[in-house]
Amino acid sequence: MKEINYNIEEIKKQDEEIEKQDEEITEQKDYSFIANTNVTQYKADLAFKTLIDGFDQLLYVIPKYQRKYIWSKEQVENLAISLIRGLPIPPIYVYRSGKNQLEILDGQQRILSLFLYYKGKYIKNSTNTQVELQRLMSDDRLNRDEITFEKLLEDQYPLKDVTYELKYREDDTEKVINIRYDELPKEIRRTVDFTTISVIEIKVDDKNQKNRILYKVFENLNSGGTELKNQELRNGVYQSKFYDMLHEINNNNEKWRKIYGEKHKHSRDVELLLRFAALQYYFKLEDGSIKLYNYENSYPKFLNDFSDEAIHFDKATVDIYKENIENFIDKIEVGGGDRTANLLLESLYLASIYVNGEYKIGNDFCQTIENDKSYVGFISSSSSSKSKVQGRLNYVYNELSKYVNENKE
Repeated sequence: MKEINYNIEEIKKQDEEIEKQDEEITEQKDYSFIANTNVTQYKADLAFKTLIDGFDQLLYVIPKYQRKYIWSKEQVENLAISLIRGLPIPPIYVYRSGKNQLEILDGQQRILSLFLYYKGKYIKNSTNTQVELQRLMSDDRLNRDEITFEKLLEDQYPLKDVTYELKYREDDTEKVINIRYDELPKEIRRTVDFTTISVIEIKVDDKNQKNRILYKVFENLNSGGTELKNQELRNGVYQSKFYDMLHEINNNNEKWRKIYGEKHKHSRDVELLLRFAALQYYFKLEDGSIKLYNYENSYPKFLNDFSDEAIHFDKATVDIYKENIENFIDKIEVGGGDRTANLLLESLYLASIYVNGEYKIGNDFCQTIENDKSYVGFISSSSSSKSKVQGRLNYVYNELSKYVNENKE
């Protein structure tokens, strides 16, 4: 294997370019959903009190891997002012889960804010108010008898009593009105109780396409403001034992955190674990060469297709992937250089599935590959094309095979 010598600045610039390109190919749009599938919307205008009581009783639930709750007390206050004044509040979009609960596809920040206003509460630790919904919405907690959303929230994030206020200026003087729900005048509180908020249920007629269509609906609903990244969309739609396993590794495996670095705010670390498993599922070693199946030059479609399959995996299958991923993580040596690029990590993962033996993959080995002219050719422009992906995977598989065999000798 021929080495090419780069100076440090060139290597750093190349790494940044590769990571940027990698993000671009995984954030492309997936337009592969079936156009003939019918999507129906059922709209219900619910009274504010009815909606919030139903939310507290877990008739409406927030998918556990959706974006963190990040609204400030002031944002809750502004939403409450809109409610009291009768200003329009955007609809809550939901879909019915297999457990006959309405899962919130869009509107989690609003409904949680309305809930906090109704209870006269806010997160006690005001310097760190991001609520990790995953910690609240685990299956074992949701299945407990007589559990309420308030109890789920209080168990993980202590709440404090707060006063919500309406501030305005009159005659150059700032005035303040207490608008806390339980302290509103009775007539105003009754009006607020019956103020309607629209809840729109999304129904898909083709069960086989349900998750792909919900993914697209979720994407469209979040096209304004801070747009969700592809893996954040998947997290909200493809909830399953398999996704639970990916998030468990991402949250709890200390070695993985050292390999990847800090948790990614847009879930690209979870996406990389998903990429590992998708490669293993679709790409096979045949006659000494890795063959690509179900890959059409699109990483988003590839990962969505696999997520559609993985949602049906039983526990035994999930455990196999978990063991393979954790075994690979154990093989990677940490330290002594910059983080290994995603494209190389996923290539090494697939290679490790087919290269048997007890071995470690060190930084020197990774850097030698990353600096090799042949490998660089496979990760340059159009790195998501089928030929480049197949070339990259086979190159890394061959190099790892030689490396392990040489060390055995």
